[in-house]
Amino acid sequence: MTGKFIRDIVNLLIYGGGFIGLCASCITALSFELTGQAEQNLPYIFLIGAATAALYALHRVVGLNKTVHLKTSERFSIIRKYQFHIRVYTVIWAMISLSLLASFNLSFLLLLLPGGIIAFTYVIPFLSGGRRLRDLGWAKIVMIGFSGSWLTAVIPLGYFTEASIQMIVIHGLERMLFIMLLTIPFEIRDLHLDRSVGLITIPEKLGRKRTSRIAIILCIAVISLSGLAAFQYFNLAYVIAMSLTSLLVIPLIHFSYAIEDDYFFGGLMDGLMIAVLWVFIIVNHFV
Repeated sequence: MTGKFIRDIVNLLIYGGGFIGLCASCITALSFELTGQAEQNLPYIFLIGAATAALYALHRVVGLNKTVHLKTSERFSIIRKYQFHIRVYTVIWAMISLSLLASFNLSFLLLLLPGGIIAFTYVIPFLSGGRRLRDLGWAKIVMIGFSGSWLTAVIPLGYFTEASIQMIVIHGLERMLFIMLLTIPFEIRDLHLDRSVGLITIPEKLGRKRTSRIAIILCIAVISLSGLAAFQYFNLAYVIAMSLTSLLVIPLIHFSYAIEDDYFFGGLMDGLMIAVLWVFIIVNHFV
């Protein structure tokens, strides 16, 4: 009984948006920690977390219409089981997001549009044939990376701090590549789903060996760019945290081909965005 209760709670956290919202808040907080301005920008950190939770919960519900042919998928069976709860959480997260948005001025809200529109249209069908940006195959990983980078890295440095254009570009590119790196295991997880609807993603197009090479290149680029950011802000803990987390993704990508449990993806892989903040906090305490 206790085990079932705990599993139900974990499922609702993962599929109801709460966990990914926490992940988004943590990776946003990390950008502020780089400049030492996290505490004074908590409203924005919470906004990104709530908005991400709302979008992902909505994505779960919308995705059910695209996966009715996958009767044996445990992940979608769980979503179908909890879809009423997920709909409720979507509304709750959306209301929290709107209340947080109200504390910002109109000019700031306009700055959110490039990343926000891509995130929204990734979930909502607006293309011909009821397609979303998520249904455009290999391009989706780039869109996720850009949207995440804009909202969790570019805005924090570009609007809330006095960072130079060069640092905004460097940090924004680093965050985009890091998110793309984290997304590769999900592309591998969804190989069967994407094939069933005719999507050509990076793992499908390049194969296992070349996908691993791409991941290694992304990892090296993230470490290099985070090193530049850490040097600029005299923050050794940042490059250590980014390096350790990025390197950990490489073996996890190999495991992605053999693991089907969604806790590995929605829990462990997404959870690396929480882990990188905690690694930073711990390392920063000692260096």
